[in-house]
Amino acid sequence: MTIRSLKLPRDLAPLEKMIVRAFQYPENPDWSIQADEEEEIGRELKTLRRIWPIIRTLQIVSPSLRDLLRGFVWEEDGQIGGVVVAQRSGTTDSWGIGVVGVLPEFRRRGLARKLLTKMLDDLKTRGAQRIVLGVIEKNVPAYSLYTSLGFNHYSSFVEFNSQSGESPEKLPLPPGFEEAPLARSDWKSRYALEQRITPEDVAQYEPLEIGRFRTPFARRTLEPVMDRLQRTKKSRFLYQNNGSVVGLLTHLTSGSGKGTSSISAQLDPAQGVLAPYLLTKAMRAALKINPALRIQFAVPTWMAPLEDAARDLGFTERVRYHMLGLIP
Repeated sequence: MTIRSLKLPRDLAPLEKMIVRAFQYPENPDWSIQADEEEEIGRELKTLRRIWPIIRTLQIVSPSLRDLLRGFVWEEDGQIGGVVVAQRSGTTDSWGIGVVGVLPEFRRRGLARKLLTKMLDDLKTRGAQRIVLGVIEKNVPAYSLYTSLGFNHYSSFVEFNSQSGESPEKLPLPPGFEEAPLARSDWKSRYALEQRITPEDVAQYEPLEIGRFRTPFARRTLEPVMDRLQRTKKSRFLYQNNGSVVGLLTHLTSGSGKGTSSISAQLDPAQGVLAPYLLTKAMRAALKINPALRIQFAVPTWMAPLEDAARDLGFTERVRYHMLGLIP
């Protein structure tokens, strides 16, 4: 029985099944990892294993890639019973904890607390200035654990689903707005938008630092490789009004016939008239590629026009999350 560092790529294969089992909630099925998400997780981890020799090489010249995935596992009799995984936000001193999971048969032994405490201590030695994580709103035990370790609730977001397979009617771009493709290397547009619209309490834990937005060359090199191997079709768009960036839209769909489609959007809340257009455009594109896949869309509650547009287009709320932050 021991806590040890995550060993990559060796641990990727056992973690694939472990993570799926750790995030099953029989009493709250909507919280559980769904079958299509399981396919997606498997594909992503298999892709990471395939390209790990490339990652290892790039880590020599790109320090930020050394923090692509860090974490700890609880190992007992050769089995991984619990895991915590964190990732540095770009080249900043901010970190996000993406996974805290314990298998059912290992629960009620305080392992989540032990793993998370170990992770927090490790991140502090690496100079972490801010640490964030997300928790399902009604997951009281997890929420209580995180707040007992010093995390504070600073924001919330809603995850929506659409499974109808019916394409909405095409909408025209509202007058006064301009649409253009968003280059993969264009970090300045997102930086400019979020600088202007991010609430102060969110910026306290997700600071608007250039290093969070400007992706190092090595990471930009990996993204298209992973997209190609996973057969992911991705499109990005930029929206302006009177010369100012007011919105960004990304939609991606699995070209393999498995997994999910997803939509990501950022919008100036004062430009709510654009929200229906953004989601309609993304839905139509995803359904054209594969109408059988479930479409996921997550949006912070402070971007209310996007949340309203999702409901109007027939999206259903799957689960609500709280974002918690810690300043060591």
